[in-house]
Amino acid sequence: MMKLLRSALLTSVVAAGLAGCTYPDPVPEQVSAQSVPPSSPSPTSIAIPVTLQGQFQSQGAITTGTATIHVTASGAVLQIEDIATGTAEDLRLALSPGTLGPGSDGGFELSSSTLIELGPLSQSGSQRVDMDSRMWATMPAPVRSVVIYNYADKTAYGTANLTATEGS
Repeated sequence: MMKLLRSALLTSVVAAGLAGCTYPDPVPEQVSAQSVPPSSPSPTSIAIPVTLQGQFQSQGAITTGTATIHVTASGAVLQIEDIATGTAEDLRLALSPGTLGPGSDGGFELSSSTLIELGPLSQSGSQRVDMDSRMWATMPAPVRSVVIYNYADKTAYGTANLTATEGS
């Protein structure tokens, strides 16, 4: 329970820091189901099992690779493949209900300042993060992107917007 509380507190601190340098004005922490048009169901509300996937887009550093989340009744697995990004001592992975899009300043911005940290980014080109059903159920719905950020600088290096893949 303390680990979950610490993670939630850290998420709030990181989200506040990132909101100041790479994201638009913060949106409310709670993302309501009404914020997603009814004709397009959110990825996490689609019947289980589902596979969500996206390609990383560069932000604070040139970032390439693929993020895939396989959701099942027993939880979810995030798989990062062929990742390449800038170097930093404390790169981390996070999930977000926001998506990356054009910002008012001409650069890319995440539509939500809410980030749910999953842990450090491995230095290898691939990484797997397992989330049991309890952890996955606590994610603010919908999970719409995976973010790589430099914790020390509070800078997003790259974001992969997620969409449900065919046949999932």
